[in-house]
Amino acid sequence: MGKKLFYDNFTEDQICGIFTPWHFFAIAVFFVTVILAIYFSRKLNDKQTKIMMWTIAILVTSMETIKIILRLCKGSGGDGWIPLYFCSLFIYAIWLSLCKNKSLKTTGLCFMALGGLPAALCYIFYPSTSLLLYPLWHPASLHSLFYHWLMVYAGSLIFIKKLYKLKLLDFVYYFVFVTIFSAIAIIINYFLGTNLMFMGSPFGLTFLEPIFNYSKELYIILVYLAQAVAFYFLTYGIYCIIKLVVDKRRIKHEPI
Repeated sequence: MGKKLFYDNFTEDQICGIFTPWHFFAIAVFFVTVILAIYFSRKLNDKQTKIMMWTIAILVTSMETIKIILRLCKGSGGDGWIPLYFCSLFIYAIWLSLCKNKSLKTTGLCFMALGGLPAALCYIFYPSTSLLLYPLWHPASLHSLFYHWLMVYAGSLIFIKKLYKLKLLDFVYYFVFVTIFSAIAIIINYFLGTNLMFMGSPFGLTFLEPIFNYSKELYIILVYLAQAVAFYFLTYGIYCIIKLVVDKRRIKHEPI
């Protein structure tokens, strides 16, 4: 087992896979633990909440640094170690959320709430970058699962502690943030042939392959718009619907 901890080439029967018993086990553990963590975090005061966010920022940065070093030592390509995928932006966003500058702080919190949280929830149901490649026990799988767990927890903490009030016009901060990293990803993909921000190819996303085969340029534009525009408004719309339902129930049960 020790020699296989950092081994990458597994047979199909060794890989965990998606919608398998082990994947469903991972989903169950993921949600049970994150719900418990959120429940016990309800009574955190402002100072404790800030310490928690700093702790998460340091933790995810340390985890990513260790992963990069290990992947470089193994001679992995850029896809394996360059932290420039949509969920990777969580690392930069959480540090921005700790800034004193209002614009930078808003940018970080906005992405974590409207980008990071829903993206991490999507990941646990379709972990194409980990469980499609490795067994569940592999460090790469465990790292990815815990990383996205932290994304869900941090994003939820923003809501339950009211660290950020969602505003439609804050789309500008989100859009600029995602666009900057998308532009960097496109440039690196062009020169290194990588798949950063999933703009190089629809790996693990077979439903996008027809578009990619028809036009790579159209594929890049659609993936960019999905991440920089559609994702924001979809999440914001879901938030508004939930808020509307909650407000109506509260008003209904208030004494006249």
